[in-house]
Amino acid sequence: MADLTSSSTDNHLRYLDSARGIAALMVFVSHFIDRGYHDAPATKYVFLIFNGNDAVSFFFVLSGFVLSYKYMVLNRELDVKKFFVSRIFRLFPAYFITVVLNTLMQLRGEMGFQRMVEVFLLNKTGFWEEALLLRFHNNYYFPGWTLSIEMLCSFLMPFFMIIAMKDRRAIVWLFFVLIIIGNSIFYSSHFIMGLIVSCYYVAITNDSIKKTKWFRYRYFILPLAAVLFSIRRIDMISPLGKTYKYLADYASIDLFLYTGIASFVFLVAILQSKKAQRFLSNRPMVFLGKISFSIYLLHTFAINIVYLFIKPNLKVPGILLNNSLMFICYIAITILMAMAMHKYVEIPFISMGRRVAGKMKPSLVFRNEK
Repeated sequence: MADLTSSSTDNHLRYLDSARGIAALMVFVSHFIDRGYHDAPATKYVFLIFNGNDAVSFFFVLSGFVLSYKYMVLNRELDVKKFFVSRIFRLFPAYFITVVLNTLMQLRGEMGFQRMVEVFLLNKTGFWEEALLLRFHNNYYFPGWTLSIEMLCSFLMPFFMIIAMKDRRAIVWLFFVLIIIGNSIFYSSHFIMGLIVSCYYVAITNDSIKKTKWFRYRYFILPLAAVLFSIRRIDMISPLGKTYKYLADYASIDLFLYTGIASFVFLVAILQSKKAQRFLSNRPMVFLGKISFSIYLLHTFAINIVYLFIKPNLKVPGILLNNSLMFICYIAITILMAMAMHKYVEIPFISMGRRVAGKMKPSLVFRNEK
């Protein structure tokens, strides 16, 4: 997902990387729990806190903000072609390696020459569609659908920003139009919510906002946002009812819209709160945020390592101790792999993307003059 590690975004707002790290941690924990305790009655209540499935809404809203921040807030020049190139270098290399690792993991019992030819040369299982982020193929790496959306919406973001540069009110109207059309269009409404935060960043972070009714009602709005963020999990525990489902289906509104709105509220709250920013700026949070993209990519591979290779060989008494050791191994494997991926893949390819983009001739160039 998008981050703020680029040297071009001074006033880095690195605490938002830490916020993304917390969302990645929610995914990290929830997928481990889901793998071993999917059918346990208490699991659905645990997921109210470790709501990993809906953390992707926060990723998307945050990406919309981060991708537009330096153009809408810092007024940097937007070159559409250079934007695309930088984004591909940011997302694709680490994702490609992740797909290869997960593919080899799934094929571990059938690694013969003929099978390798079928998968990697003849493409009989759709490996290359998945590896190239095409058409939402997710045979080997199931969280890959989120990266497909991230890439697709990254290609749309420059055009959303151009609209916002002309008149920021137009992007608000576009958000409502997308809701009417249907929130399922690549979750672009989530990215637009992040862009809206960029458009109104000065007003959001100005002390004058404390005089508004929105700020006065924040202690009501934030708990409501917390409920909206967990609405899919709440629906699993206590269904919203046939009438609601009929109306929601009629209006083409899925529950991810609510989690996106909740994520929008959380992002605005973080930008307003100095206490939240100080907490997110502490060293462990910054470290977590720095490697959070690689954590997100690699955690499912680490789960497979734990369950396929470590669990069968654990010879310790008691389920609690056994599961605790598995979780510790899961943490260690994921963190070590994420650190390596960040250092040897993410950072070099981000730098390479900047160099390539820096050598390119200008294409479609826009600047926010407001």
